[in-house]
Amino acid sequence: MMLRPSAALLPLMLSGLLASCAPLTTVYDLNFRAGPAGQEIDAATLLTRQVVPADRLVSLPEAFARAPEGAVILTCWKDTDITNFWGPCSHVTRKYAAGKVAETYNFTRPQAGIYPQQLEYNYYAVIVLDTGVTPDKLPALWAAARKLNGKLYNLSNEPDSYYCSTYQNALQRAVGLPDAVPYRPEISLSLPADALLVPGVKVLWVGLNQDSPAAYKDRTQVVNTDSSAH
Repeated sequence: MMLRPSAALLPLMLSGLLASCAPLTTVYDLNFRAGPAGQEIDAATLLTRQVVPADRLVSLPEAFARAPEGAVILTCWKDTDITNFWGPCSHVTRKYAAGKVAETYNFTRPQAGIYPQQLEYNYYAVIVLDTGVTPDKLPALWAAARKLNGKLYNLSNEPDSYYCSTYQNALQRAVGLPDAVPYRPEISLSLPADALLVPGVKVLWVGLNQDSPAAYKDRTQVVNTDSSAH
């Protein structure tokens, strides 16, 4: 049985133990598999059913390539362990441009900014989401991102600091859209996997990392990189 910390201790434990944000979920392992092509994906049951229409299931790099600019992208380990003990889908990022993402990510990327998308390639899967960002909203979206460049990572919801979910929510609000990740008042956090539960959200692509059996087991490696402005 996996023990759960109290809500009061949650932010402290997350910031001390995790390499990214961590969701509270009953899904502990992922094994996405292809289903009949031509069907829509029910975002709310994707993590429990784990069946993806064959024409929506691609490689992880291809999912990034196919994602429209501004798309929110949920990233997932294959299993659950001490580094992400609330479930495999523990981080949320956003496609900025070809080869780049806009995000903040705790210790390895503690400042909001623009980073190489290859930093997401250790994950088992990525889930590309349509959260309402259309091409006409991109100038305002990236103007908002520029204002957040360099803001520090913080899980305690302190003013003028962000973690992966609240950073993406700030960008959504800047262009008049609902939050990409809903807030859970019982634990005072917005949990990345809950992005799949937002009414109206659409799953565009699911990308799998073919090297994941080796990659997802080594999560302690830290890749340091500096954020870059738009």
